[in-house]
Amino acid sequence: MQTELTKNQEVLITIKKIGINGEGIGYYKRQAVFVDGVFPPEEVVVRIRELHRGYAVADAVRVKKRAYYRTRPFCKHYGVCGGCQLQHIKYDEQLRLKEDLLRQAFERYTKVDLKRVTFSPFHPVTNVRDYRHKAQMPVRNTEQGLVTGLYQKQSNDLVDILTCPVHDMRINEVNRRVLELCDEHDIRAFDPTNMKGMLRYIVTRVSAATGEIQVTLVVTIFNHALKPLAKKIVDIPDVVSCAISKNHDAKNHEVFGDTFEVLGGNPLITEAIGETRYALNPKAFFQLNPEETAKLYAYVDSLFDDNDKTLLDLFTGSGALALYVAKRFKRVVGVDADKSSIDSANVNRKLNKASNTVFYHGDAAETMKKLDQKGLRFDVVVFDPPRSGLDDALIDRLLRNPIKKLIYVSCNPSTLAKNVHKLSRKYTVKSVMPFDMFPQTSHIESVVLLQAK
Repeated sequence: MQTELTKNQEVLITIKKIGINGEGIGYYKRQAVFVDGVFPPEEVVVRIRELHRGYAVADAVRVKKRAYYRTRPFCKHYGVCGGCQLQHIKYDEQLRLKEDLLRQAFERYTKVDLKRVTFSPFHPVTNVRDYRHKAQMPVRNTEQGLVTGLYQKQSNDLVDILTCPVHDMRINEVNRRVLELCDEHDIRAFDPTNMKGMLRYIVTRVSAATGEIQVTLVVTIFNHALKPLAKKIVDIPDVVSCAISKNHDAKNHEVFGDTFEVLGGNPLITEAIGETRYALNPKAFFQLNPEETAKLYAYVDSLFDDNDKTLLDLFTGSGALALYVAKRFKRVVGVDADKSSIDSANVNRKLNKASNTVFYHGDAAETMKKLDQKGLRFDVVVFDPPRSGLDDALIDRLLRNPIKKLIYVSCNPSTLAKNVHKLSRKYTVKSVMPFDMFPQTSHIESVVLLQAK
């Protein structure tokens, strides 16, 4: 009997769980097989596409036994575009599978006894569509003119998308008009195959609080045609700001260049969560789902008590969370390695008259060390790191100088659990609260409370 899988072989497997990228995972002769577009407990005939040490990647040939919670995707680009991963699953089941995924990460990478932890379930969100208030859309040339799109999964091939149903509908409308204006001004998309053209991305952000819209054109070079184009763009209803950012390196996969320049309208738009206001420049980071962000910030605020007097907010970004909770502390310090984010945070500090708050530009671990050398002590440290999680230097500092309370806001269950495992030497996990910031996708946001032993 054959026990080894071979390329192009067709086998029947039962899907047991989903993976971190939303793929279904089944087993053949104890070998893991990863398959997009399926989920537990479906039985699927698959064709092996790739073989790796310890696992295989396959394509679904047919679903022999469908899951009760399978549904028809509402986006016509689903399955080709790589933006969403779970539209084929009814929403309530999406939440259950995501909770399982979060639990599996803790069970796999930590020794935390989840029975002793307050592990909350996901709470359904109000909007499972049109919830994203910012879009970064690459553009390309076609015979009919410029189009925006999103990349296929694990590919550089662009899928033409003029209407994305998880974007705020105003973004789709503005982008369509911006494309028309670019065609009128003979602005062409940058083509890396011949190094011609200049427009790389259209970045559009809508304020949930004011309805203001900010448009940024990411270009390879400055062209004088951009100035009259910017004036036309700010004439689009609700668009109050148009900027450019030069990113001339064809190999640079970052969206923005190092700087930006406002060519039309206001340099900033205003967002708000509760009574806290935020002035956002084109590069300023802000959560993409303001409605769920408000719930997450309110929850973080509930984790503080009257004995918490000083707060250190690492990876503070534009200071959004730090300023939201600043009123309950005597002193708040925010730190971020991105200079433009700290510049934005200082603008927001003045906007909210948060005199008890200060922001520093620098590496998290190094800045924490300098603050410690100055004799500054903190009752609480909050961090919301990138998907790569906390680095060893920061974890080492948190272990050598334990803080009474840590609040870890995570967007990656795997790196979260790995970091928690290391921190568990000196800290106890008290609670885990997940938030569905990105419905229809496999992304999981969660807040973990840790207390010093």
